[in-house]
Amino acid sequence: MHGIATDAIRNDVEKFLCDYFAQMQPASLYDPIRYVLTGGGKRLRPVLTVLAAESVSKTDVYESALRAGSAIEILHNFTLVHDDIMDKSDLRRGRQTVHNRWNDATAILSGDTMLGAAYQILLGATANSHDFGNIIQSFTAGLIGVCEGQALDLDYQRSSAVSMDKYMRMIELKTAKLLEICAEIGAFIGGASSEQISVLREFARNVGAAFQIQDDLLDITGEAAEFGKPIGNDIIEGKKTYLIVRAAEIAPKGSDGELLRKFFNERGLPAIDIPRMKDMLQRHDVLNDARSAIEKFSADAAMYLSVLPDSPAKQKLLDINAGLIVRRS
Repeated sequence: MHGIATDAIRNDVEKFLCDYFAQMQPASLYDPIRYVLTGGGKRLRPVLTVLAAESVSKTDVYESALRAGSAIEILHNFTLVHDDIMDKSDLRRGRQTVHNRWNDATAILSGDTMLGAAYQILLGATANSHDFGNIIQSFTAGLIGVCEGQALDLDYQRSSAVSMDKYMRMIELKTAKLLEICAEIGAFIGGASSEQISVLREFARNVGAAFQIQDDLLDITGEAAEFGKPIGNDIIEGKKTYLIVRAAEIAPKGSDGELLRKFFNERGLPAIDIPRMKDMLQRHDVLNDARSAIEKFSADAAMYLSVLPDSPAKQKLLDINAGLIVRRS
């Protein structure tokens, strides 16, 4: 086993992504890709892929897992580039979005190229794997799942009411699915048993749910400088986040109810109403409810990992899971 620290994995991912696209031309296509991939980020997906592989493998699978995880990171960033076009977002990680800095056509084409590159890297990294077919199937299912989740997200923005079950299905696809395939592909690369593949997948699914609800919470409780985009952006865009869905279930009366109805009827609120919305969510205990949900999903994730043998990689997975609860960006 490689036993490398998570910061070192992130550094190796950054170097791989930088080197892979460094000389590619034309600049009109690849400059936006280089811009996206040097924009920072937690690199959670490749780190998860490497640690999943190392948690089950008795041999050194680091390089294959790193490249496979980097492919998933590129896939993830491809979805963000296209999501930003659909959401008309101006900022991503505190910087201009690709379609805003260049234009929609450039963002679409660069995103498409990122998807192709992700497949190319994954094919090269895992071609000799015994589970090659399963790896490609998992990766493709992840891509389709994310697209289905984004479609539901867009559908829900136009819907007057969304149940918690529907919301959870949406984030299971849009956010958790890519984390699931990181764990699954890492497990395949590491030669995991069926049970190990299953528990790693369930671990990642619960981590993904905790991650997304924390994202929903940070949208209204975070600091813009740390969060990388304007606070309250989900409220302005009319997104049915965990907070909105839970508030609708409570069905507050009076001016609070009127504010919520305004949100649904106008498919979002102006920025001036964000403090009122935050106050309403606070008073009706919705913010604390979200924190409790995050803690539950995090605890469930840790429970699934308990069946794996103790190892440095397993401990790092548990540390990542615990860190999601207190993250601020």
